[in-house]
Amino acid sequence: DERWKVQIQDESTTTALKVGNIKLTRRPVGATHPEYLEMSLWYTQQFSAMLAGRKLEKKYRNARGVTFEDDEPYYRARKFVELLDHCTDGYEPHQTIMHGEIARYYSVVPETSQSCDATMGNLEYTAGCIALSGMCYGRAMRAMDCGDGRPDIVVFALLESAPVSLSVLLSHVVSTHYIGPKSGYDRVRDDFRSSRMKMNIDDCELTPDQCSKDYCNAMKGPLGIMYSLHKLISTPGRLDKILFGRIEKHPLFSKTLHRLFRLAARESKGTQDGEELGYTVRCILMHMADMDDQMDDATYKSLTADRCSWDHGIQQQLLVKDDITSYEELLEFLQEL
Repeated sequence: DERWKVQIQDESTTTALKVGNIKLTRRPVGATHPEYLEMSLWYTQQFSAMLAGRKLEKKYRNARGVTFEDDEPYYRARKFVELLDHCTDGYEPHQTIMHGEIARYYSVVPETSQSCDATMGNLEYTAGCIALSGMCYGRAMRAMDCGDGRPDIVVFALLESAPVSLSVLLSHVVSTHYIGPKSGYDRVRDDFRSSRMKMNIDDCELTPDQCSKDYCNAMKGPLGIMYSLHKLISTPGRLDKILFGRIEKHPLFSKTLHRLFRLAARESKGTQDGEELGYTVRCILMHMADMDDQMDDATYKSLTADRCSWDHGIQQQLLVKDDITSYEELLEFLQEL
């Protein structure tokens, strides 16, 4: 496949180099290498050298998605957003080298948990969303507190590449690929057909609920970005309103809310995905519905409580609600619960 042909550093030969979950075949890297050295071993050595601080060649430093922690913040955000872009005239599909800062985020969700269903595009989108979420939270990411994060820069980078970046962000929430043990994949294979990130947004359908730990970690990427927008409420220009406004007009808006409702309902059911993501999702719903400060106190307290236990009737309403088309309808629905 011509897409994978790259020039190996310090070698005169052109070699097919694949990354991600694609199995590498046994072959020498170049004429000067011992024949017993597998390409996969060579790649592992180069990756380890990078983690130790080795600088890449300039052509790799400017590659799609490659950035380093000492780069200027907005440049880093734009490079991460590149991983959310579908193919354009600027590059072939997924010619990506997971080097630099993105390599750390790429390893948050192991490939072994994604190998059943994920394309290289899915892996890139997962890493890109987690990296952008990391920028939103800074050093306080694990505590779900924005700390020294820069959600404003992330919003600017997303808006600059919209609508493509928002399409990937929302489709990653709606049509998430299977993330979990291989043993459970065969019985749900057909339910994840729409997860392979088609260019046509109309093909994105809500995939089944998942509750593996790695799925929760993957969802903390796009959901973490939306959750962090509360930090922008007091900023000039209300960047949170601008981004949420673009999301409201997106074709996947109703399906995105449907996923959020299901996660909120599953928190009350006690599933792992609900336990880990429920509070974040409720805060996102509150922020979306209350941007104009019209939510009543009872609804606000219910959505922002440390733990929310809705009764069975409310859970069923949340599980099937898929027809909301505006934030006004969202506010009315939440206040009626």
